This record gives sequence, structure tokens and C-alpha cells, in this order.
Amino acid sequence: MYKQSPLPGLPDGAQKIGIWLSILRKDGSVTYFLGGDNYFSHPIGDRKSERFALTSLMENGHVRACDLERPPLGIPHRTLMHWKAQCRKDGPASFFRTVQGPKPAVMTPEKSAECAGLIADGRRPSEVARLAGIKESTLRKALKRQDVPRLTRNAAADGPRQIGASKSERSRADAEAAAGMGTACTRADERVASAMGLAGCATTRFAAGCDVQMAGVLAGLPALCANGLLTGLGKHLHLPNGFYSALHILLTLGFMALGRIRRPEGLRHLPPGELGKVIGLDRVPEVRTLREKIAIMATTGSPAAWMKELAKSWMENDPDEAGYLYFDKVTLDLKDFNLLCFYRFDTFNISRYFYLAMINNYKYIFGQIEQSIETETIFCDELR
Repeated sequence: MYKQSPLPGLPDGAQKIGIWLSILRKDGSVTYFLGGDNYFSHPIGDRKSERFALTSLMENGHVRACDLERPPLGIPHRTLMHWKAQCRKDGPASFFRTVQGPKPAVMTPEKSAECAGLIADGRRPSEVARLAGIKESTLRKALKRQDVPRLTRNAAADGPRQIGASKSERSRADAEAAAGMGTACTRADERVASAMGLAGCATTRFAAGCDVQMAGVLAGLPALCANGLLTGLGKHLHLPNGFYSALHILLTLGFMALGRIRRPEGLRHLPPGELGKVIGLDRVPEVRTLREKIAIMATTGSPAAWMKELAKSWMENDPDEAGYLYFDKVTLDLKDFNLLCFYRFDTFNISRYFYLAMINNYKYIFGQIEQSIETETIFCDELR
């Protein structure tokens, strides 16, 4: 199709751009001419109309992008390409849309002061964000920018409040201890004293901590003690002087039962320092050490007498529940291998299991009993 060329001519004072385009700035307005024809005009400073006019001129082939890149306009090539892409995708009306202003700031001075007070109180960022009603990522970015002031906590005004070490801090300390005596062996002085015979055993000492793994088993400690877990200490169960006492071994086995850890090898899947904090030490015994301690307690003590004493005590204390007491003595044709286990149930059809196994010659069996509500059948799993 034949395209008629614009009429030649250049308005007085206009700047020539390319072959046909000229721009005249006069009397507070900008006018675009194609030859001698008025193409478009807009007030000076109207950036929206300017982008629309130049983009439409490029789209209709009246001016090239390279002409607009040269003086006097000097518009970057990438900017011109963005304008053309916007026009083709969203249309010419997109140049005149009202742009929404920035959202109000979340971390206002009042909000920053509130977060600073909560942090000074010893709270973690996740808890501070929840209490302040903001996102945790917003708070962490503000802390990184140092927009939240650092306040010194007034211990006298706030009162004593001990938070304890976090899980990451404990993990870091346990890993650093591996360069010395071993992983999580943070009580090196007590271990050396026990090895040299200067101490009978390690002191059971609990410390405040956050997010301690398996700490919930401590809620079951009163139930274990009520069932006689610690009644045999000193009388029927003994261990020579060392870092781990018979109390620590029984607590470890009892908490293993509550945590559904079926055998000592299961401890390898848990951080030793975390479960150690639960029994009041720096770490739990290693699997080989635990088996050795169990064997010593079985050979040097009298677990059979302890179990008979427990059975008698249970029946005397709860004569109405005597029918729920299940006693099983298993003797296998293996050398020095005897197993004595007791299993006790309450009358509420609630599954309970109680660890009372002592085995000779490095043998270990964990007994788990479950009472079925429907059939009231007792299942016993013996694991070697």
C-alpha cells in the first residue's frame, strides 16, 4: 500500500529528531511534528504523555529507537524497549495508569521500640515477632539493618528470668568438645576425676535450656519412680566408681522406654548431648559403654531379688490390680543367658510399658507390652 510522505517543513525553534520528527517546546507545552503536521502535544513535565507519544511514534514507524538514543533526547535503548514491550502487552492506556504509592512502613519507631523491649527481655526473634504482630522475616531484616535499638535489660526491674542455652548453642559446644575428650564431653574435669578414682560418679546437674530434644520424658519420671525403678539402687544393683552411676544407667533405660527406643543402638540416631541433658549429665553413655554397664549390674547385683521385691510390693500396694500383674521367667538353652521381666498394667486400657530387664554376658532385651482394648490380649515382643 502506498504511504504518503509527510509534508516537508520545520517549525521555528523545533529540534529535528530523525528524518521526519521534530519537537517544539514553547509556551509550557511540548509539540511533536511530523514534517509540518502536528502529531501530538502535552504539557512540559508530563512524563506519562511523553512516554506514550514517543512509543506510538516508534510503533508506527515515524522514528527509530536509535534516533531517540542520540542527543538531544538521549533515552537509553533498554528504556525504549521496555516502553514498546509495555505498549504491546498492556496497550497505550497502561502509560496513564495511576501508580500505587509505597505501602506504609511496618517497622515504625513505636514498633521498633516494642521489639527492642521484648528482645531485651531475653525472648527469641520468632517469639518477639509473634507478640509484636509482624512477620519474623521483617524483624530479622530490621535487626540486620540495625533498625531495632539494642537495649540493656534491667534485671532488678524485670526480676530473675533464666532462659538457658539454645539448641544451636548446645550443638556448637558439643561439637567443639569433640576436639578434646569426645563429642558432647563438656564435663572434662569430672571425667578425669572419675578416671583417676578421685570421684565416685558424676554429679547429676540440670540446667535451663531451650528446645531440648526428648525433654518431655521427664514428665514420666514420677511414674517410673512410683513403679519402683530406683528402689534397687545400692541394694540389688551396683556399679563400681566411674563417671556413670547405676542411677544414670537406670534413668537412661527408663527414658529410652518412654521414648520408644527399642535397643541401645537407637541412641546413635539422637544427639548424645541432648539426651544427656535430660539425665542431668553432659551426654548419655555410648552404646558399648551402656552395654558394659548393664552387664556389670546384672553379674554383680541381684536383679532377680529386686524383681521379686517389686512384684511383692506391687501386689501389696494394689491388691485389686493383682490380676493385671504378668510375670514371665524365660530360661533359654544358651550359656549364661537368663531373662527376668515384669510387666504391669493399670485398669484403664492404656498401653504402658516398663523396662526391668537385666541380662548376663552383654545380652540385652527390651520388653514391650501392649494391651489391646478390643481383645485384651497381651503381646510381648522380645528383641535381641
